[in-house]
Amino acid sequence: MIPLEDIGGESCEPVSGFVDTIYYAERNDFTTINDPKKMCDPVPANVATSFADLATITPDHVFKAGKKFFKVETVTESGNIKSVQIGEPGRGLYQNDYVYKISGSEAEVLGYLRWIKNKKLVVLVEEFGTGNVRQLGSSKFPARAKGEHIVEGLAEGENAATITITDKNFGPSPIYKGDILTVIAP
Repeated sequence: MIPLEDIGGESCEPVSGFVDTIYYAERNDFTTINDPKKMCDPVPANVATSFADLATITPDHVFKAGKKFFKVETVTESGNIKSVQIGEPGRGLYQNDYVYKISGSEAEVLGYLRWIKNKKLVVLVEEFGTGNVRQLGSSKFPARAKGEHIVEGLAEGENAATITITDKNFGPSPIYKGDILTVIAP
């Protein structure tokens, strides 16, 4: 049982926003995807002892040999995460949506949209203000993507892909404190 805690108060610099790089990998590229601790479990070591335990992933995820996270450079200040409680009382979950933009209509951008549409993913995004790395997709429920691309008629108009990454989880997208492997070890 988690003891109740006092939470909230003033934050030193309560700014919002996300860094303009996200990281993604296919869910089946991992041998182990760690999750936050549980509210209840037969194994005491798996049970959270604080509110923070319920929203934090501390051990590193483990990739299969030759696999890693890949990066996407996003349009600065285009991303946002929204976590909404869903489900009936007594069996609620959270749906987490991260929306971001990639500028341009290069073949790589259009190909990425085609590739990502049916993939089961794990996606990491870093908050600008806190530095917290938030995770969408888990060991039990992958993140999924929906995209759209627009090239407006005006020369100064928008030319970008807008991608929404969605997952469902027991709580808002948790904070990942492990290493983000972007280079395959020799």
